[in-house]
This record gives sequence, C-alpha cells and structure tokens, in this order.
Amino acid sequence: MTTPPSNSAARPHVPFVVLLATAVVSMGFGAIFALLPDYQKALHFEAWGLGVVTSASFVAGFTAQFGLSRFADRGWGRHMLVGGVALAGAGCAGIAFAPSFALLVAARVLLGFGEGIYLPAARKVVITRNPSAVGGALGRMGATATGGFLVGPPFAAFVAGWTSLRVPFLVLAAVLACAVPTIARFSVPEDTHAGAPRALRTLIQLPGARRALSLGLGFAFAIGVYDSLWARFLKDLGASTRFVSVSLTIFAAPIALLAPRAGRLVDRYGAQRIGVLGALGSAPFIAAYGFIDSYWVISGFAFLHSIFDSSIVPSAQTQMAHSTPERLVASGQGLLDGTQLMGAALSAAIAPLVYEEWGAGALWVGLAAVVATCAMFASRPVRATPTVSEDAQHVV
Repeated sequence: MTTPPSNSAARPHVPFVVLLATAVVSMGFGAIFALLPDYQKALHFEAWGLGVVTSASFVAGFTAQFGLSRFADRGWGRHMLVGGVALAGAGCAGIAFAPSFALLVAARVLLGFGEGIYLPAARKVVITRNPSAVGGALGRMGATATGGFLVGPPFAAFVAGWTSLRVPFLVLAAVLACAVPTIARFSVPEDTHAGAPRALRTLIQLPGARRALSLGLGFAFAIGVYDSLWARFLKDLGASTRFVSVSLTIFAAPIALLAPRAGRLVDRYGAQRIGVLGALGSAPFIAAYGFIDSYWVISGFAFLHSIFDSSIVPSAQTQMAHSTPERLVASGQGLLDGTQLMGAALSAAIAPLVYEEWGAGALWVGLAAVVATCAMFASRPVRATPTVSEDAQHVV
C-alpha cells in the first residue's frame, strides 16, 4: 500500500467508536497503574507481585500481536475487533471482581490480549479508509490512546475514592460492552492468502518495513527506560512521589496533543523524513538528562523532548503501512507493535543495571546513542530488492 507524500494531505476520518474503544482500553491500563497499590493491600500479595501484574498484560499483548495480527488480513478482522474489545471488557470486569492475586493477573492477561488483537484490526480499518491521510489518521488514534492512558489514573482515583475499587473498572467494562454492537458492523478488507505463516517473514524482507521497525525500536527502547527508571531517577534527585506523577503528565501531554498534527506532517512530507527528524531531535534531550541535577529543569526538558517524540510513533506506523501490501496491513502493524513491546521489555531489564553500575550519565548518553543509531538506520534510502515479490516492493 503506497500513497506518496502530498503538500495538501487529505483530512483523516477515524470512526468515533474506534477512538472510543481505543481510549477506554488505554484507560484500563492507566486505571490499574493508579490503583495497583490499593489492590496489593486488598489482596495481600508481596511487592514482587506488582511487577508480575504489570508485565502480564505486556506479555499477552506481545503474544497476540506477533501470533495473531496476520489473521486480521485473512477475513478474521471483524472477529478480532469484536473479540478484542470483548476480551478487554472482560479483563476490566475481571480486575473489578478479582478475589485473589492469581485472578488479578489473569484479568490483566485478558486486557493485554484483548488490546493485542484489537489494535492491528482497528488500524487496518483506519488505514484502508484513509489511503491519502494515513499519518493523520494513525496520529489521531495514537493521541487517543495516550490521552486515555493519561485520563485513566485520575478517573480511577476519583471514582474509587467516591465508591470502591470495583466501580472504575465496571464502568470501563460497560462502555466497552456498549461499543461491541457498532464495532461488529465494520468491514475489514481481507485476502484469503494474506495470513500465511510466511507473512511476517515476507514483511521483514521489505526495506521500508525495516526502516519502520528501526524507528519504532528507537522509541520503544526509550520507553522501556522511562518505565523502569524515570521515577527512581527523579526521586534520587530529590523529587516527591507527587512530583513524579505530575512529571509523567508533563512528559506525555504533548504527545497526546500533537500526535494528530504530527501525523498530518507525515502525510505531507513523508513518514521517513518526519520520523527521523523527530528521533534525532529527541536524542540531545535524552543525553542531557544525565548531566542535570534539578528535577524541575529535567521536567521542562521532558516537555520539549516529547514534542519531538510525538512524531515518531505516527511516522513508524505510517512508514509500515506505506511499505506493506494492502493484504498484509494488519500483519505489518502487529509486527511493529510486537517488536516495540519486545524492545521496551529488553531496555527496561537492562537500564537499571546500567544505572546502578555506571550512573545516570552513562545511562542517558547510551540511550541517546541507541536512539540516534536507530534513526540513522531508518534514514537510509528505501530501495526495492529482488528478494521481495513485486507486489510487496514499495518506496515511501
């Protein structure tokens, strides 16, 4: 699927129910993020269980993205949309009623698995409906997901404070249940041969897809470091828990606000160009974190940094969409998301070791170098190769 950049990109259209489901599923992740300590107290599990509950949904999402996304290209797209939303809703309900640690983990697995099968199919709907405005449409979806995650913690804290731990997740489950009938009416383009086991292998051979994976990995490596160390890093500089929470909002808000605009820039000037500029622009800010002693200044830098980051995800997703035959669009999006989950998990595991052994300077400069290296690889010209079938050779 290839649509060249245009100086007058079309206005993207994303179905409201797709945005609603995307936002509510993301709110589920944000809500458990805020209330997890309360669940630990209520269910009486050890501190190590916090990591298990957190990682369970990511492992489930990774499995779904890599293992099942290709079936959205083979006639199962509508089933994946409905099943993904239903499973996410069941996960939210399961979190609400979980009587034990094991069932809380199982509910998180349902939530992560539901998101993992919903997103590739939803993106295929959005991409095929916006052939000349892919970046703007995906940017709107990405902004909605980020916004949902940001709204999730205060929503959950407020509702739980007035009612109980169960109610926020029951509300989210009810909204997702109401979305299912409308979602079920969507049609998803299909190809009876698209979901062959070689689909992901075929995508890896596409030069444009490899550039998209490189952009996505650079961003994912950074996200893994932020997830595992941002709070610890700021607290070591003297920040309070409340300030750390505020800093996360400061960091993520520009991404939620600017991603649609960044997506329109992608449609106008090209995914590869905008994504590489965004990644290279973020690298100096990342390196600077290692040499600043004030958490106030770091938060100000984070706000500026996230302006550049807002362009990377829609660029990577659009690059993948434009580099992929239409019959493999969902497979490409699943490959990208799965690779990013794997990259984030890897960097999250390594970052604390680097921080403890060599300090903040080595950590942030090293991460900046990794992000810049990924950006440089993504900037290489995309050329068709003889190892890829003719209908899969696309240049962005």
